[in-house]
Amino acid sequence: MEKSVFCYKVGPQHVDFTSRVSVSSMCDLVLHAAGEDAHKRGFGIDALANNNYGWVLSRMCLEMDYLPEEYSDFTLYTWISDYNRLSSTRNFTLVNDKGEEFGRAVSQWCMIDYATRMPVDMNTMAKAHEGNMVDSPSPCERPRRIGVVTSEPIKEHRVVYSDIDFNRHMNTMRYIDMIFDTLPIEVPEHLSAFRFDMNFMKESRYGDRLTLMAQAEGNTYQFAYRNDAGEALCRMALEVR
Repeated sequence: MEKSVFCYKVGPQHVDFTSRVSVSSMCDLVLHAAGEDAHKRGFGIDALANNNYGWVLSRMCLEMDYLPEEYSDFTLYTWISDYNRLSSTRNFTLVNDKGEEFGRAVSQWCMIDYATRMPVDMNTMAKAHEGNMVDSPSPCERPRRIGVVTSEPIKEHRVVYSDIDFNRHMNTMRYIDMIFDTLPIEVPEHLSAFRFDMNFMKESRYGDRLTLMAQAEGNTYQFAYRNDAGEALCRMALEVR
């Protein structure tokens, strides 16, 4: 089985004030390719909906050597390398129009039952996975486990309509944009090479109140969202290189 190929152009809607693609937009393009490829191979969200199941992102990492500029073209390669009872691993490499790799990502997915909001045994998709595996390793270190962030809260947010996606929970890109809103403007302004890790532990749904905590050590910024019950929802870490 060959890797799937997607061609993208960085449009005005993808860039921030630096005229380069924002981190949330780059993650959005990567996740768009994941969804499109799953759909083409017969196990997209439409196919899972027949059993009232859905895909949810469990962990993801993104490594970039630089952020491409507005109107630049790039090619994205994606493939599934392995799966187990709990998760499926999808990989990505990004190549510019000169044929140079400038980015890599690894994502880990699980299925949930929409009725119970609980994980589903991935072996129920064994047939689909076995016909679509590519014998190629992940292009970088897989998503790291992010530890507890112990700082005082720096921001609160009530989940509203514009935050939620088709899974009826907080959209990944909203989490990312909110943490970048808390950083000094010089960080996104001068951001070039970096690694970004995300861990999702629990869903955040419409009406939930989120508390965001953050801490910085050296060139690494760590963030954690929790709900009113004090439960961890999402942790993220940005390592500037």
